[in-house]
Amino acid sequence: MTLAEQHWQPTADVSLVARMARGDRAALVELMARYRTTAYAVAYAMLVDPEAADSVVREAFDNLWRGAERFDPSRASVRGGLTDLIRLLAQRRLQAHTGNQSSR
Repeated sequence: MTLAEQHWQPTADVSLVARMARGDRAALVELMARYRTTAYAVAYAMLVDPEAADSVVREAFDNLWRGAERFDPSRASVRGGLTDLIRLLAQRRLQAHTGNQSSR
């Protein structure tokens, strides 16, 4: 463990979500700083569209913010839940796009 790692011990993700449930936007900002790059990578891998991937990531974090009080850490980790949500939102976007293509 480096000296920097010894002095920086991140707040547990579950604690951040609990803070978000109490209306703490700084907790959301910290969670976004931790996972935005990973979330974007997952969305982009599915959508191969930078704007669509960014939109899905914004929607996922917005959903996480609005649903923070319902988060159940016994069902999934914050990272796992966020990744699952990104995949779901990206899949819905793909299906909507495919539906729009076939109706032309």
